[in-house]
Amino acid sequence: MPSISTTDAQGLQTKMILDFYKERNKPTGFLRAMFPDKVAPTLELSIEVQRGSEKIAVDVVRGTDGNRNQITRSTEKIWIPPYFREWFDATSLQLYDRLYGATEINDQIFTAYINSVADAMVDIKSKIERRYELMCSQVLETGIVTLVNGTNIDFKRKSASLVNLGAGNYWATAGVDPYAQIEALCNFVRTSGKYSGPYFNLVLGSTALSDLLRNSEFLKRQNLFSMTLDQVAAPLRNSEGAALHGEITCGAYKVRLWSYPQFYEDASGTLVPYINPKKAILLPETPQFRFGFAAVPQLITPGAAPKTGAYIFGDIIDQRAKAHIYEVESAGMPIPLAIDQMATIQPVA
Repeated sequence: MPSISTTDAQGLQTKMILDFYKERNKPTGFLRAMFPDKVAPTLELSIEVQRGSEKIAVDVVRGTDGNRNQITRSTEKIWIPPYFREWFDATSLQLYDRLYGATEINDQIFTAYINSVADAMVDIKSKIERRYELMCSQVLETGIVTLVNGTNIDFKRKSASLVNLGAGNYWATAGVDPYAQIEALCNFVRTSGKYSGPYFNLVLGSTALSDLLRNSEFLKRQNLFSMTLDQVAAPLRNSEGAALHGEITCGAYKVRLWSYPQFYEDASGTLVPYINPKKAILLPETPQFRFGFAAVPQLITPGAAPKTGAYIFGDIIDQRAKAHIYEVESAGMPIPLAIDQMATIQPVA
């Protein structure tokens, strides 16, 4: 069985840990997928917003000056994203003493140690990824990202994008037309969000989906077997933990129905669904969202470039604490560039 010196092993471990780490699975990211990544080398993240319009031109008499147009000013919005830092002490791993307690080590033990560190790195990075998924869910549900050690981030969604249908209008009530209610949401995203496409995605909580599938008006349309307005069947495919249940027609719009039966564990140890069971979130097919990553705190030596990226990995030996620390840092947040391109409905009492 081949062996290598522990001195050589120390030089190889960091590179091998990153290589092994890339092979590990990550948490589902259906909601994060709606927010493409954008990395910045600064402490703050900023965007410029300029409201558009859909005015039409008015014909003028030839030889006149024509119609003067006034272009509205853009507004800059700046945020300092929350900072996450997760770490573990490699000296607590069972194989650490075997790796560094001898002058030589065989390749099997070295590989097992690399695997154990990579597994631990995946675990702590997954905690941050699940928090980012929750932040995206909060933006889509309420427009407010809640923080534990900071000020909540409020994107100031319009009240018209947050609809509680109220008693007598919930989907479990006989005679309620969910198609008209979903069409009204589509009209909001079309007019206020300036989305011109005909296709939408509706992500439903578990109870909202059940009530929709049992709704009397919904079932009445499904009985029109010779028509092809709707194609609602068993889940067609999965996408990052989500299930596509089919497509319905709401007025002039086509709406794809999704469920996202995924959970995270809160501080009390309770499993909580990312999507509120009583709510449904309407989004355009191609929403104008981003997930921004700012720079993490770091000491920059003269002539050295700062570390940038969605996640920064560190390897620290703390002589005072007698600890060999591996850490993952990140400073990210979801940014809905077009805040009116989403609408939330509560169709359940």
